[in-house]
Amino acid sequence: MIHGSCLCGGVAYQLDGPLQFINHCHCSMCRKAHGAAFASFLHADAGGFRWLRGRELVHSYASSPGNLRCFCRVCGSNMPVLEDEDSHVIIPAGTLDNDPGLKPTVHIFCASKAPWFEITDALPRFDEFPPDDF
Repeated sequence: MIHGSCLCGGVAYQLDGPLQFINHCHCSMCRKAHGAAFASFLHADAGGFRWLRGRELVHSYASSPGNLRCFCRVCGSNMPVLEDEDSHVIIPAGTLDNDPGLKPTVHIFCASKAPWFEITDALPRFDEFPPDDF
């Protein structure tokens, strides 16, 4: 079971279910939202996801059409986003409180990565989203 929370501790969640993958996203929106060279996200089926506390503190911002970013309104921490009619959850990996037992598998949106950052691992890289068969 995966547990996570925000910086102030007002929001907490858990995920009990199958995990899909972790990606590193280098798009400019993720870089700005996370204040870092890239953002890491855990993807999973949302059937086993639930808010433990502070759901009322979670607000969202539509950073682009169809793309929500959720955050704690108290501390600003990025929070999980439920997508596809709440069937899929995207969890900012930095909010995890325990080890998901999964390692990152891919870098995406590398065409817009920060020019001052060099990717040094051997994970696959894609300029945008990876192909469907990845």
